[in-house]
Amino acid sequence: MGKTDRIFVYIMGFVLGSLLVAMIMNRRTLKEQASVDPWVTHNAAAVKAGAEELPEGLPEVIQRGKILDFGTLPSAAEPQVKVWHLNFAQSYPYVRVVEDLSTGEFSYMAADQILIELADGVDVTALQPMLDELQLRLRMFNRRDQIAVVGVLNTQIDAVPATIAALQPYAQLFRAVGPDVIEFK
Repeated sequence: MGKTDRIFVYIMGFVLGSLLVAMIMNRRTLKEQASVDPWVTHNAAAVKAGAEELPEGLPEVIQRGKILDFGTLPSAAEPQVKVWHLNFAQSYPYVRVVEDLSTGEFSYMAADQILIELADGVDVTALQPMLDELQLRLRMFNRRDQIAVVGVLNTQIDAVPATIAALQPYAQLFRAVGPDVIEFK
């Protein structure tokens, strides 16, 4: 086999290989585009079961969430806020979306934890009796900023405000307590 024959065979192999790879990639892309998004079908089932759809205009990343729970607070008779609990497989797992019905504003926070900013001179170990009594779990503590991340009481839609309310008798231990707010950039 001469030098030109080898070059010709090499070029033909390269062209055929490139065409084969392009066809495989194109087939995968078409297959992904044709498949039904599992989040859409799950959310449609949740809506059919009584959950309200996520409103238009929310960030795209929130729209991809799987609806776990929906409700109005303080009650369905006198709603002040609508609450959705969402689940995400790829990022933070449990997100709470709250729509204030009086202003129409949305807020996003972790559905399974809250932040406690400790009072001056209070060590994180001082929280342990409170946590034990309320059956809460300390998830993380940032000693430099004096911030404790604590799990919530339950998995209901009112878990974050109920946990914050349950901590109020121990207000001498902290400067502030609130939801673990999620900000989009």
